[in-house]
Amino acid sequence: MPKTVILLKELPIHKELRVNKTVRIMKNIIYLIFSILLLSCSSSKIEKQVLNDFMNEQFIENFSFRVVIKQPISRILPLEFYEKAYDDRNIRLGDMIRIRPESNPPFVWPVDTIEIKNLIEKYKNDSTNKLWIKRDFHRPKFELTDSKTMQANRSSLLEKYFGDNALEISKPIVTTNKKYAFLFFRIFNVGIYFGHTTYSVILMENKNNKWKTIETYSEFNIIN
Repeated sequence: MPKTVILLKELPIHKELRVNKTVRIMKNIIYLIFSILLLSCSSSKIEKQVLNDFMNEQFIENFSFRVVIKQPISRILPLEFYEKAYDDRNIRLGDMIRIRPESNPPFVWPVDTIEIKNLIEKYKNDSTNKLWIKRDFHRPKFELTDSKTMQANRSSLLEKYFGDNALEISKPIVTTNKKYAFLFFRIFNVGIYFGHTTYSVILMENKNNKWKTIETYSEFNIIN
């Protein structure tokens, strides 16, 4: 009988402990969710700044396109370009270099291969389902359109912009230290499949809270 009394007295304490433990777990979950959301918002803000600093730097004086494709280019492409350029860094100019910087040697490689491999691993399954929207761009002076709509025969957009330049661009990738960023862009002629096409990888650096292009990489010889 005494044992039964003791157990009955302990039950409220056990219940309180369970409640406190549940509350702590819930607080930790809420804190974790809040931290993830905060980090995501911060990353999105940086990526948006990279994008618009690039657009202002490259096109503010020579706005050479009237259309931007909603579907972003794969984020992995600029990383693969940079990795190939780094692998070919000791090949003599004129030999079978795949990708090379457009600046003059000696070339600088501010992002090492370990970081590149980590970024590739991080973004290899990244989906391009998140389309570009007008709010991503500062004062857009172009039309956003779906790539399939643009390519459809006799579409009103194809007729409207036939022969004009269109831009495709990847979502920026920012390095772990938030100091460098990669992106890939392509400019092509709407409806002219054998027209002039320009595409390059851009490496940008954060200088005094402003993203500046420090190197451009392009295909030198098209080999794998």
